[in-house]
Amino acid sequence: MELKEYLSVIKKRWWVLVLTVLVCFAAAIVYNMKYQPLYRASVDLIVNEPSITSTGQAQVDSSSIEANLKLINTYKKIITSDSITKLVVERHPELNLTSTQVGDKLMIDSTQNTQVINVSVEAPSYETAATIANSTGNVFISQIPEIMKVSNVSVLNAADPNRSPEPVNDHRQMLIILSLVVGLMLGFGIVFLLEYLDDSVKTEFDVENALSLPVLAKVERIAKSDLKNQQANYSGQPEETSVLRTANEQR
Repeated sequence: MELKEYLSVIKKRWWVLVLTVLVCFAAAIVYNMKYQPLYRASVDLIVNEPSITSTGQAQVDSSSIEANLKLINTYKKIITSDSITKLVVERHPELNLTSTQVGDKLMIDSTQNTQVINVSVEAPSYETAATIANSTGNVFISQIPEIMKVSNVSVLNAADPNRSPEPVNDHRQMLIILSLVVGLMLGFGIVFLLEYLDDSVKTEFDVENALSLPVLAKVERIAKSDLKNQQANYSGQPEETSVLRTANEQR
């Protein structure tokens, strides 16, 4: 197909393209109306137990670091356990969350070969997210001596509840743009699919393609108003002829 033929197909079914774009755009608008922002807060915990020298001074050596790294995977599991989340719920009843819900919100991460554990929380408000993150870190630090019989965890960076960050899931503008792009692509696909499935003969190009013969002539489209005018002219001719005959006979 040539460019002219492509444009002809689009012009013939332009309404399909417009309707598809409008449907995709409306779907994006409805989705954005149900949008609920989520805010993320995090606290960094450092696992570091220095060894004690003969003089009573604390020092960090490679053996203690290696031992702490091996404990990190265990600590990550303990942080999300019920023994920690239940205490978080007890300390903050205003959250109206269960221990299971708190555990589901916790995202634990640790950079490879580092002694830092990052505890992140996503919630509908940043204040709630910061409260859960900080409380989880404090509860974990207070309970780890009883659970592991060792006190080697401290807070490196706490979440600041006074911050006003942007939502982490705000993609509404991108979704609108994406809906327009998808609508155009889908619309063009439907338009050319309908043209491909349409095997009716409508133009001289269709005749040439169907018969493999050149078109010698074609009848232009005639408007109904032209047909009515022609019928009126033809119906008026006999009356005029009869009048002339009557006039000639009288002479």
